[in-house]
Amino acid sequence: MVHLAGSNGARSRLCALGLTPGTEVELVSVGRGPCRLKVRECDLVLGRGMAEKVMAVPASEYHAGMARCDCGCFGPR
Repeated sequence: MVHLAGSNGARSRLCALGLTPGTEVELVSVGRGPCRLKVRECDLVLGRGMAEKVMAVPASEYHAGMARCDCGCFGPR
């Protein structure tokens, strides 16, 4: 995961759930309803609105130093 978007409250909530920049996140299922993620060996279900605030890139890009969000923050280049 590269970046958390949204208000301070939304970002704080996501951080409290273990979603911090640099954390690997596995997308388990996504559909019309909530998104199911695997974060730090835990299952996490986020509503669509919260899930849309999590900006991620494939792990291969992150580890290769190519991760960069639209605002230019984070990402080892």
